[in-house]
Amino acid sequence: VMAKRVWKLQDFVAHSGRVQCARLGEKSGQVLATGGDDKRVNIWKVGKANAMMSLTGHTSAVECLVFDKQEEVLIVGCGGGSMQCWNLEYRKMAGSLAGHRNACTCVEFHPYGEFFASGSNDTNLKIWDLRRKSCIQTYPGHSAAISSIRFSPHGRWVASGGLDNQVKIWDLTAGKQMKDLDLHKAAVTSLAFHPKEYLLVSGSADRTVILWSLESFTSVGLSTAGMTAVQAVKFYPEDQAILSASQDMLRIHPCDAISNTSDAMDVEWKGLQDMRICYPEEKLLAVSAEGSQLGIWVADLQRREAKVAAVSRARGNSGSAARPAMERACPNPIPLDAEADRTLPPPHGEIVEGKVAVAAAPERRTEGELPEPPKRPVRSERPVSPRAVSPQAKMPSNSYNGTHPPLPAPWNPVRHSNSAPAAAPAAPAPASGPNTPTATKPPPAAMPPPAPVAPAAPA
Repeated sequence: VMAKRVWKLQDFVAHSGRVQCARLGEKSGQVLATGGDDKRVNIWKVGKANAMMSLTGHTSAVECLVFDKQEEVLIVGCGGGSMQCWNLEYRKMAGSLAGHRNACTCVEFHPYGEFFASGSNDTNLKIWDLRRKSCIQTYPGHSAAISSIRFSPHGRWVASGGLDNQVKIWDLTAGKQMKDLDLHKAAVTSLAFHPKEYLLVSGSADRTVILWSLESFTSVGLSTAGMTAVQAVKFYPEDQAILSASQDMLRIHPCDAISNTSDAMDVEWKGLQDMRICYPEEKLLAVSAEGSQLGIWVADLQRREAKVAAVSRARGNSGSAARPAMERACPNPIPLDAEADRTLPPPHGEIVEGKVAVAAAPERRTEGELPEPPKRPVRSERPVSPRAVSPQAKMPSNSYNGTHPPLPAPWNPVRHSNSAPAAAPAAPAPASGPNTPTATKPPPAAMPPPAPVAPAAPA
């Protein structure tokens, strides 16, 4: 009998009214925030049925929210267009921003944590400075509500998807639109940047998943395998693949042949809100909302290793070459069972006069804290994508190399409201930035040796 690969970990009432949004923290994967039309934000620990805290004071229904990377600050967007910044250590609202004319539909933190972006039904994309608590850039350009926002890993671009079927790429340094990607036939529902390659994937209500090259800004792959709207997409770098989720199916597409489906799992979630891959277990943690009910799901992504082990045993091999069990590979795995009773690491940081000051967390590991993902080679039983090894796939000097070069210093974004893309590429500006090689002066010509001094004549 084949083991069930997708199961429900939890199912509980999260709000007194309808759950409008839910978001997992990226650092631990164990913290979850939900917002509802009861004007509350509840913070949960995965595996527990009682909320850790409840944040009140919002003047309208909570439509979207996002944690910073340290899970110490939470940005909340509301139906009235305002946004609130919460310090989770002190359970205190650090500030409120009156940002949009209509409902705020999505918020996203910049990779460096001091900036965030918001999208709205008013069709504007705004960039905010959390230290100044003010808007520093506004990008009008969509003709309908913005539904998804993602920053590039190097922090210089932001992508937005909308109900106008458009995906737009914006250059934060230049303060203008770079490209308009318009192959979808229905609303864009989800976006994701590849963590190391110049690739972007988008999912849509038209049931398609499109892979975009950010070097040529063209489509390099299209999947039409789904029968219902795509609700979420995510890169799966460990497998050189892309995950796409709809209300009835979770699919895995190889990056070098996205039109194919290398694996598929039936799912029963509806109203998918967020999903995250847990390493090194390689399980997907997903959150769905239906009415006031919240569902937490787990999907096992390792079926093909099980196949390899089964074939190996059938040939008389004990299967020792297969991947070690999860318990051996990860002594303190993420709690994927409801009975797990583990504590979250305490947050570190404070807000002084409205400024977020994040202190360095002590090197302390408690039971159940998720260890850092191990740096593992690509598994030998899977073909490596030619994209990753091809000598032609040379990245520019500011490619995603995993270290994410900092923004040009100082980064003083222009307060532009320019939505029209440039008609023709402008002449390249003089190179600048920490990763740009600078011209060096030729070494000075060697000086001729001094002439010998003749001895003085005797007097």
